[in-house]
Amino acid sequence: MSTIALFRECSELISSSPIDSFRCRTLSPLRRILRFVLGFGLAASLGTFGVPGHAQNLSIGNQQPATTHGPSIATCEGCHGALGAGSETGAPRLAGQNPDYLAHALSMFKAGTRISPPMQAVAQNLSESDMRTLSAFFASQHPPLPAASTPPSPALVAAGRQLAETGSSPNVLACFSCHAAGGKGNGARFPSIAGEPVAFTVARLHEFQARAKTSTPKPGSMTAVAASLTQSQIEQVAAYLSVTAP
Repeated sequence: MSTIALFRECSELISSSPIDSFRCRTLSPLRRILRFVLGFGLAASLGTFGVPGHAQNLSIGNQQPATTHGPSIATCEGCHGALGAGSETGAPRLAGQNPDYLAHALSMFKAGTRISPPMQAVAQNLSESDMRTLSAFFASQHPPLPAASTPPSPALVAAGRQLAETGSSPNVLACFSCHAAGGKGNGARFPSIAGEPVAFTVARLHEFQARAKTSTPKPGSMTAVAASLTQSQIEQVAAYLSVTAP
């Protein structure tokens, strides 16, 4: 494809919607090179402005362009994997997640009410429009689960499945009783947990356990459930969810 044809395709995509704008910027190395070469000179005609590694300002209908520059899709993928598939190093799966949940999580990182130094650094310059655009993009993606370097044992997965489907006691409710069948999520309050990497699930449950030590958790809450889990149970349910298709 010629450079002119590539530019015309990108121009049309960027003009059509914010999601296509993000997608265009991440389609291929050649398109990224094209953005570097043409981005500044053509900013006015495309209605966007960008710097390498940062999201571009977006104008939707009568909305005003954002005044800050958040991360690009490629920046998010640097930690969260291609199309937000997740990473076994501990970055959660974003793909297919409820967009309202994702946007709310970003707002919490920005406000400092949910703690994660890397994510707080990313979120601090995001506008509400940036958050919504990023969330909508990843919510619409459905990449396969990334292959684990060391797959969990069948015994661990089987034990985790029992916990997820039926629980183990009145204090340890089935994961799917709130997060829906298959762990696919139930609205913005109960996110999808299927396909989350082992390291993320383990770390997140440890966060809830630490929170339970600071104040008495509400019965039936995630904090209360996590506080009742043993380390073995945490590892079991994390193993099962990591191999469960979203």
